[in-house]
Amino acid sequence: MTINNELRRSQRFSDYKLRPRKWHAYRYNAEEAQQYADLRKDRIGTKKKYSKKKARIIAKRILDDKWSPQMIAETHKELKLSRNTIYNWIYRGMIPGVSESNLRYRHKYRRGRPQRTAEMDTKEKRAAELKAERKRVKQKEKQLIRPLKHSIEERPVGVDKRKIFGHWEVDCVLPKRGYKQVFVTFCERKTRYYIVLKAKSQSGKAVCKVLEQFMGLFGRRVKNIVQSFTFDNGFEFANHFVINKVQREYELMAYFAHPYSPAERGSNENANRMLREYFPKRTHFEYVNNDDIRRVLHKINKRPKAVLNYKAPRDVFRQKMHEIDRTFGYKQHLRCSKNTNKR
Repeated sequence: MTINNELRRSQRFSDYKLRPRKWHAYRYNAEEAQQYADLRKDRIGTKKKYSKKKARIIAKRILDDKWSPQMIAETHKELKLSRNTIYNWIYRGMIPGVSESNLRYRHKYRRGRPQRTAEMDTKEKRAAELKAERKRVKQKEKQLIRPLKHSIEERPVGVDKRKIFGHWEVDCVLPKRGYKQVFVTFCERKTRYYIVLKAKSQSGKAVCKVLEQFMGLFGRRVKNIVQSFTFDNGFEFANHFVINKVQREYELMAYFAHPYSPAERGSNENANRMLREYFPKRTHFEYVNNDDIRRVLHKINKRPKAVLNYKAPRDVFRQKMHEIDRTFGYKQHLRCSKNTNKR
């Protein structure tokens, strides 16, 4: 009986074990052994996540692009950071130039009531006069437009659930008291794409001119991109000028939300809040030009959103535009519209 049979192993096993092997003799050196041990000791434990490069990326996104830690964590996967880690770094002062005051959602503290002055009394008196004047105009217009208004309850189910593209929420962002020029904001319900145009005043005629400008942005594709508007009950929208413009001239539906229900136009209200980060309250828009608005819109539409699977509204809207171009063959017209916009 051979060794392989006794051990129940193959011939290859015995050849491997019995063949001559090379070996080297080393003299023990205590200093080298200690250096090697120290090197291995430094590598134990969890690797540190913090680095100056990561801190610079986070600071740029928060300060320049107004992103939240959640957006940074979901978009920059290469950082391998969670939302809570970024928050902890900010609270500990580990991100240069960034503090809790730079975050979009933060604690707000009550301020003491200011002392009354004669200037404050004059402003309040003027505000009361403007409020009474608006109320008189509003009561007259209500009698004219009541039969023409369509409630938001008449809106189709597909529009309510954001399954259909091309339905826009419209709102008005007001300036500092005493100034006339306002922002008229448009937000597409499905893609959350945001557009801001400036109106000369809050009147119905001024809003109609903004609607003409908005409809002209899309050229021949306007029928596929704009299918309805959802307004609030402000007097700038709930008037016969705007309703006739939308329903008769453009042959589109104009829906009106319930009074004191901003949640029914939540996408637009949220986008307006982002706009206020760049144009805070008590600021006027007299010296704001189209280039300023374009730069702000670029940053807002570039922010990733959780509801869009952390895609940017700009990218989702472009994808829809390309689908419309392929379906209806608007490629040639798209070039023309770009040239006209550059002018």
